Amino acid sequence: MRTRLALSTVPMAIAITASALALPAAAAASPRLNKNVTCTKGSLANLQVQREDTGRLSLDFGVDMTRHVAGVAWRVRVTDNRSVIVNSTLRTGRDGSFSITRTLPAATSHIVAVATNTASREVCRIVATV
Repeated sequence: MRTRLALSTVPMAIAITASALALPAAAAASPRLNKNVTCTKGSLANLQVQREDTGRLSLDFGVDMTRHVAGVAWRVRVTDNRSVIVNSTLRTGRDGSFSITRTLPAATSHIVAVATNTASREVCRIVATV
């Protein structure tokens, strides 16, 4: 009985090992970037980029102010391979933060995201290549 049990678990162990080895290959095909920086006056900025199922890149950029003040204006500029994809003024929500989401082409991207607080002149800058 023990011999049968041991022999029947071998194929299952091989299948589990094979599927575990396949995960890193799938992850490599789907780049994911999560980068955090401290801004010039203590706020926190975050840039996340990940590949969607369609092959395009999803970009999320946001700032969380150290003082949670609503309605603060931030000038935001995001470029992808030197092409401007965001150039606008955003205001913080009740929690003192804002974020934007954009979809980019599937090509390799060199992203520069800059947010400047229009009142305090605090600057948040993140540079990343995906």
